[in-house]
Amino acid sequence: MTSRRSVLAGLAASALVGTGQATSRSGDSLPLFRRGIGVSHALGWAEVAPDGSYGEPPFSAPRFRFDAAQRRAVRAAGFDFVRLAVDIGPFLAFQRAARDRLDALLMGTVRDLLDADLGVIVDLHPSAMNPTYRPAALTAGVNAPIFRAVLDLQQRLASLLGRLAEDRTPTSQPRLAFELMNEPEVPQRAWQPMLEASYRAARMGSATLPLVLGGGSMNAAAALTVIDTQPFAGDGRLIYTYHDYAPWQFTHQGLRGSPAHALDAIPYPAPPSADVMIAATEQRIASLGLEGAALSEARRARRTLASYAGFDRPDLARTFRQVNAWRMAQRLPAHAILLGEFGVHRTPYLNTPEGTVARETWLRDMRQLAEAHSFAWAAWTYAGTGGFALAENEAGPGFDAATLRALGLQ
Repeated sequence: MTSRRSVLAGLAASALVGTGQATSRSGDSLPLFRRGIGVSHALGWAEVAPDGSYGEPPFSAPRFRFDAAQRRAVRAAGFDFVRLAVDIGPFLAFQRAARDRLDALLMGTVRDLLDADLGVIVDLHPSAMNPTYRPAALTAGVNAPIFRAVLDLQQRLASLLGRLAEDRTPTSQPRLAFELMNEPEVPQRAWQPMLEASYRAARMGSATLPLVLGGGSMNAAAALTVIDTQPFAGDGRLIYTYHDYAPWQFTHQGLRGSPAHALDAIPYPAPPSADVMIAATEQRIASLGLEGAALSEARRARRTLASYAGFDRPDLARTFRQVNAWRMAQRLPAHAILLGEFGVHRTPYLNTPEGTVARETWLRDMRQLAEAHSFAWAAWTYAGTGGFALAENEAGPGFDAATLRALGLQ
């Protein structure tokens, strides 16, 4: 259940550098998040019945277990915060007592993480499992009824989280933040008014809770750097986030639903010639038995391997430089930038000795580049099926040595 929506729209967007503002932004009241991990198996991807309803309680199946041993293992590995993915659907669908119980479950999970000495970013994370609450539906526009319901939810949760934050850290550095929307699928121009409305709703709920804001186009870096930050000027409790899965040919190879589904044996760094990658992908395409549109998409993905040839760390570094240039123009402290997701989809190739080295190298490069710019980062994701899990055997509680090395942990 941890497979991701396609990020190609964001990856394909060109990176732009935003213009500066005269107002200096203080980071004194921001959480000092450094090394984080997404947790998507606890409150993400709620079960949906055939009639579109959610079970009550919606996160009670065994696959949602997030116990004390897992929390201790995350902290012991060296992570200092968790980005907690929360499926928006049940929080919009439930009313009255059922809704209150759901709110209590979320607050209890956050308390458990804080008690485990982990900071928390509560991430409103749409799921495509319920047609009524698909990501595209939730970002249909400021005046769409379902988006107005999202605003009410943001205000309510900001109020609950704000009170919790004040109770836990009345005088010390905050360790709790609220991310208003994960990976909006609309372009930044369409997302901007919804972002502003979300910000206002959250601030009505809490004037002091640190908030995490991202751009449209699936949280692409290019969308972040064209956010109009003027409506948020003077608010020193904001973190700006983006996601980076470049190059998609490597990180998403073999992932069903992605254009990279037909790709196979794609290494990182990429070799100077694409011949070996193309040959391996040809074999995979033949084994999949694709036809029609699926076959055409597979062939288009295969053709991109020619431009992927020679891809290496300097290519990754360009995005970090662009984000950092925007950050400096906005006069934001470095820890106000969060690389909110980066990860690699595991395939049989990625479990070979060569593939294991490629995965470790890519994770290390991304982590080191983020740290070189003093950005906070959250790797995707801790546990669960779907291929992106970082925990050993997808369940943990611990991690394999290669993952820990790559992330600079114990």
